[in-house]
Amino acid sequence: MRIDASFREQWEPTEDGWQFVLPDGWMQGRSMFGGLTAAAAVALGARSVDEARSLRVASVQLLRPVKAGVLGGTATVLREGKGTTFVEVRLRQSSDVVALVQLVFVRPRTGSVALEDAAPPDVPGPEGLADLPYLPGITPEFTQHARLRWARGPLPFSGADEAGFDGWCRFRGPAGDAEGLIAMLDLWPTPTLALANGPTFASTVTWTAHIVGAPNAWRQGEGWAQFRYRSVAARAGFHTVVGELWGSDGALLAWTEQLVAFFD
Repeated sequence: MRIDASFREQWEPTEDGWQFVLPDGWMQGRSMFGGLTAAAAVALGARSVDEARSLRVASVQLLRPVKAGVLGGTATVLREGKGTTFVEVRLRQSSDVVALVQLVFVRPRTGSVALEDAAPPDVPGPEGLADLPYLPGITPEFTQHARLRWARGPLPFSGADEAGFDGWCRFRGPAGDAEGLIAMLDLWPTPTLALANGPTFASTVTWTAHIVGAPNAWRQGEGWAQFRYRSVAARAGFHTVVGELWGSDGALLAWTEQLVAFFD
């Protein structure tokens, strides 16, 4: 399956909005892989926006588990200015709102104030590392569609005293555009799982992504993306985690923050 701008044409009009069919084989516990749900929302929102504007921020609230099959959706342009467009997307299944997604699309602007992007951390390259195995019934179902290579840091459920790691990732199928970037940001397990001494469950509550690169032109190609993931706060069963994604050329592509509910 392609995860890119082709998602936009897969949304079909209905009497009260739009519908999209989520495929089998992409579950993440009780719910659909959040990256795929978010990518579908981005695709619907992008249908209402001039192609010259690209996604800059996505704020995702995952309200209920999402299943494979028909997903309903509506997209509302809240405001369109000279440089920004604000879009709200609501996703439904069985008449319930399952996700609320707010998107900000921007038109490139000229300016003299700029900050050099952070460089990716110095870690072993992907060539000498092995893919993490897909273990049916143990690892999430959606991971069969991705290649993840751990570069540094403790693995989940290892009883570690730190919550952070670095790795390399790519989809097994074609990926590109804002849809592919959003989905790629959600491939990795929450780093706090490394603190647990055995299998436990974690679920994303809210998720904010900043697309720093050029999503309208991004293609996965043959290269690997580098990802750094850290837990910055963890207490009372809710954890804040942040991550950065770099392209194969070392350019910063995106930044992500999630609030995760941790069940231990």
